[in-house]
Amino acid sequence: MSKSEENKLAIAKNRKTIFGIEAQVMANKALVYQSRSMIEENRLMIMSNYSAAFMGNRQLANANTDEIFANRAAILKGMEANGDVQENYVNAQTNKSTLDFLRHRSSLNSSVLKISEKMAAINSQLVEINQEIMEANKSIVEFNGVQIAANADMIGGSLSASSATTESNVAIIAGNSSAMVDLSGNVSANKSTIDGLLVISASNAASLMKNKDEINERRKAIMENRAGIAANKAKIG
Repeated sequence: MSKSEENKLAIAKNRKTIFGIEAQVMANKALVYQSRSMIEENRLMIMSNYSAAFMGNRQLANANTDEIFANRAAILKGMEANGDVQENYVNAQTNKSTLDFLRHRSSLNSSVLKISEKMAAINSQLVEINQEIMEANKSIVEFNGVQIAANADMIGGSLSASSATTESNVAIIAGNSSAMVDLSGNVSANKSTIDGLLVISASNAASLMKNKDEINERRKAIMENRAGIAANKAKIG
């Protein structure tokens, strides 16, 4: 068998392997988009839950707290006090009520600060992620530029079949075989990572739906508190 015939068989074998790799790469591409879709959906649900919990439920609950202590102040202000002992009791209870409110408010400030620190750290990570996305886009542009130049060389004749030799073909085939080994390893690693991401995303989605249900239940409890506050206020009036 001549060297050219050996090259022909090697090229056919590589082509068959390449078809298999192509199928895996394209399958991974579809799974990557599925994973990204789930991640984006979860991110939007996170923001929705955040808005409902922080801007919705939290503000309603804080408004209830303000009205509870306004009612408390009105109750103490309207309380009859005869003599120094009773007056001292009312004044001490007024101070206690103020301290209860301020202690609660200060504790909430601490919890908000802890959450804000975590969110600031997450924002820093998102900035880094944006940079990585831009770098990935840059690599695409650079790859396209190299391939455009290669096409131009082929069109211009600097890369043509007429300059090929048996030895140069052997080198190309060997390079292709080596590239397929590296590529197959990367494809396999990508599939493993994708599978892990899909599991995590599905778990996150379930947790987020549970959070949404809890947020809705918390809103119901807040509104029940509000009804109790209104009832107390009516009695004070």
